[in-house]
Amino acid sequence: MTGVEVYVDPSCPWAWITSRWVKGVAAARDLAVTWPSYCLEIRDDYGVAPWVPEESRAAAIAGHAISHRMLRVFEAARTRAGEEAVDALYTAWGPRFFARDGARDDALLAECITASGLEGDLADAADDEKWDSQIMASMEVAYAFGGPKTQTPTIVVRADPAYGFKGPVMAPAPTGDAAVRLWDAIQVLAREPGFFEITRPRVNRPRPRFDL
Repeated sequence: MTGVEVYVDPSCPWAWITSRWVKGVAAARDLAVTWPSYCLEIRDDYGVAPWVPEESRAAAIAGHAISHRMLRVFEAARTRAGEEAVDALYTAWGPRFFARDGARDDALLAECITASGLEGDLADAADDEKWDSQIMASMEVAYAFGGPKTQTPTIVVRADPAYGFKGPVMAPAPTGDAAVRLWDAIQVLAREPGFFEITRPRVNRPRPRFDL
């Protein structure tokens, strides 16, 4: 199997969409997927990126704050129970956080822990700054492969040699055979040492799906 690391901030809808796409292609391409931490609150110095509209800044900052607390829970769960525990927590998080009028407080963390079948005391990690060192170490790997202060998601493929890229950013993500074709196409681009970037306007809003 090929290890694939998808660096995510749980509050990012684009990362959630990409994560479900990667899960959808994992079996077809024999991928072992993990979810290393990427904290937008830390990246943006506890503020928000300058391109975020003024009317959305307060909500974004609040979302990043609760996401940071969840990332500490991720790291505690990873240490205690392994990557499967993080996968369960992230899977539980998405439908709750991105649902209209979803919870955006510590009750959300408790719900995700319970839904994942993990010990309730993991919620204590949300207040423990010791986990930030692991989060920041993870972010340094994302920067190495995606560029300084890269976005979430950033993906690292542990082939020989390893390679990575920021994105992809998409809405909606393809499914089925189209999802696999897109994965294969991106791998061709990502392995080309002279290729750096391709972009086009974002015309769709992120609409997370919850079936994976």
